[in-house]
Amino acid sequence: MIRIAAHVSSGLCTVSLQFPRYGQTQRDQRINRWSYRLTEMLGLHVKVCGAPPKSRQRTLILANHISWVDIFALNAVSTARFVAKSEVGSWPLIGRLCKGTGTLFIERENKRDTARLNHEIVAALEADQNIAVFPEGTSSDGTSLRPFRSSLLQPAIACQTIIQPVYLRYVDANGSLSRTAAYCDDISFGTSMWNLLAGKDITVELHYLEPISATSSDDRRKLTSSIEARIRAKQLELSPAMMHTHPTPAPEISRHHPAEPQ
Repeated sequence: MIRIAAHVSSGLCTVSLQFPRYGQTQRDQRINRWSYRLTEMLGLHVKVCGAPPKSRQRTLILANHISWVDIFALNAVSTARFVAKSEVGSWPLIGRLCKGTGTLFIERENKRDTARLNHEIVAALEADQNIAVFPEGTSSDGTSLRPFRSSLLQPAIACQTIIQPVYLRYVDANGSLSRTAAYCDDISFGTSMWNLLAGKDITVELHYLEPISATSSDDRRKLTSSIEARIRAKQLELSPAMMHTHPTPAPEISRHHPAEPQ
C-alpha cells in the first residue's frame, strides 16, 4: 500500500508538473510505463494475445469491463484516452490521475450528455488519438457479459476509423477465471484494492481480436451487435463451460514487455 501510494503521488506530480511541457508522444510513453508498474505493484501479470493497436493510431478500443484496474492494464500495453462514468472523476487520487491523463467523462443518467461526449470523441479520433470504451456501461464479475450499448460507436462511423475489440479476463495460477479483481455490485473500492493485494498469481489476459474498419454506411446497432458477438465467442472459446455453443481456435498468447524508463 505504501509503494502504491508513493507511485500514485509520483504520477500526480508528473501529470501536474511535467505533462504541460510534454508532447503527446511523451505523455503516452509515461502513461504506458506508469500503468505497467502499477499492475506489477498490484501483483498482476499482464499477458497479451493478438496485436494491440499502436498509440495514436486513431482507433476506437471496445472491451468488456470487470475492474477499475482494466484501464491501467490496457494502458500498460497501448495508451488510449478512456471514457469513464463521471463519478470516477471525484475519486480521491485516481480521479485526479484520470483527469490529468485525458479521460473523457460521461453522465450516464443524462442521455443528452452522450451527444456532447460523441463530439469530443470525434475530435480526439481526428487528432489521431486512441479512445477506449467499455460498451457494457458498467462492470461485471467476469463470468458473463452484459449487453453492449451502441451509443458511443457513432464517432467511429463518422470518422471511418478502426474499431479494436478486446476480450479481457482475470485468471488464477491454474488458468481458471478469478473474481479477485472484480469491482461490481456492492464491492467498495477499498475492498477491491485489498482483494487484489491479498491475491496471488493473478493474471490479466488481454485478447485483442481482429480489428474492424468502420465505414460511413455502417449501421451503429448492427456493428455493435457484431462486435459483442465476437467478444462473446472469445469468452466461450476460453471458458466453454459458461455457455453451450462450439468454441473456435485460440490465437497464441505472448507476454508484453514495455520499454524500460529513461
